[in-house]
Amino acid sequence: MGVLMVYRLYLESGPQKKKTMVHVVDLPGCVVTGPTTDEALRRTPAVIRHYRELLKKHGVVVECLEDEIQIEVAQHIMEGSWLGNGDPALLVPTDLEPLTAEKRERSIQCAECMRAELLELVNGLSDEQWMAQPEKGRSIRSILQHIFGAEYQYIRGYFGKLDGVKGPGPVETMGRGELLAWMAFVRVRELEAIRAWPVEEQARQSTHGQQIKTASKVMRRMLEHQWEHLLEINDRVGVEI
Repeated sequence: MGVLMVYRLYLESGPQKKKTMVHVVDLPGCVVTGPTTDEALRRTPAVIRHYRELLKKHGVVVECLEDEIQIEVAQHIMEGSWLGNGDPALLVPTDLEPLTAEKRERSIQCAECMRAELLELVNGLSDEQWMAQPEKGRSIRSILQHIFGAEYQYIRGYFGKLDGVKGPGPVETMGRGELLAWMAFVRVRELEAIRAWPVEEQARQSTHGQQIKTASKVMRRMLEHQWEHLLEINDRVGVEI
């Protein structure tokens, strides 16, 4: 008999429960969006399964993979500015927990799985697919550039300077191979900065405008952003979830 896997959810939407983002905090970075709260919740179990399958595919041991999934709404936030779109001011309880070595390495492992999946997807594209501009949205190349730039800002802005990296670089002018190589180099420097974060700073809170930042929150935001756009690219290349 299988084990029931219960996943805690933190939802953000306006009071009318239109566009909603679901944060699956037990799976670092896993978010689900929908045009309504009901639709986002309906999609959540399938996205959780997809996320777990991705981890397994890229070498992470995932126990109880086939067990029943149960979702549980821990909190529904309906006050804020960018609700439903990944409100940068949003704080969930796990954001206030220290970024312990165990939590850090689990988050890094998830980030590396997402990056591996992303590279697998884009490496299989033709140059035409890589640069194709849809009627709505960005080219896949532009999405990748956006993911890279945001990740750099998340890590550099909180964890400090990256060794050997003066800035994200003139990525707009880089060719495909050059961009992917530069992303790989910067990712190595980013992980070094995260792993070098002092133990005494694991739970530090800092205020930036209306936002409270912690190491755990920065890692959550970076992973969620990458996951959201990985799903976007999945959709563009025809991967059904």
